Amino acid sequence: MEKELRRENIREIAARVFAKNGFDRTTIRGIAKEGKISAASIYYYFDSKEDLLYQILDETMSTGLTLIEEIEKKNADPETVLAQILQVHTLTAINFDKMKLLVHEQSCLSPDHQDALKTKQKEYLSQLTKVLNVLKKTGKMRNLDTKACAFAFFGMVSWAYRWFDPKGNMSTRELAETFSQIFTKGILVSGDITNPDTF
Repeated sequence: MEKELRRENIREIAARVFAKNGFDRTTIRGIAKEGKISAASIYYYFDSKEDLLYQILDETMSTGLTLIEEIEKKNADPETVLAQILQVHTLTAINFDKMKLLVHEQSCLSPDHQDALKTKQKEYLSQLTKVLNVLKKTGKMRNLDTKACAFAFFGMVSWAYRWFDPKGNMSTRELAETFSQIFTKGILVSGDITNPDTF
């Protein structure tokens, strides 16, 4: 337990430094300096800088997938499952350091590590698409491509780190609810845009 806490502490420090400086411009020594720990202690838990980045991203995605599995086990109603999955993903994405790394730094990983993360990303997509398919089949969702909808949601949430200020007027919970409302109900009070060709 103590070792895992130390490992987690190093991951948090490294995520902050990687996000601030970029993977290529970050050194193990720089991470050690930021965290006021020795470089040797980092190498005790991680084989390399690349391994450290991979473990940060893998842990982030694994945690999200575990939470989604727990949601599905506890709820039979697909609308409830959808709402909670959207909230979990949004709150996970609001760890801006890690989300920035997921969006921009995966290409710095080895091919094997990239493939492992792509597999988990496909799991994320599959979980959300599966719920959308159930809603569509039961007539609770419009006749839209569920895969395209899932990608649209992930894209909307993944870029929040570019503009959202956690210290601003909106809380992270409110942001999660806003994203959920936009995704499930849209932004219009009533009716649809009936003539999109006018744009």
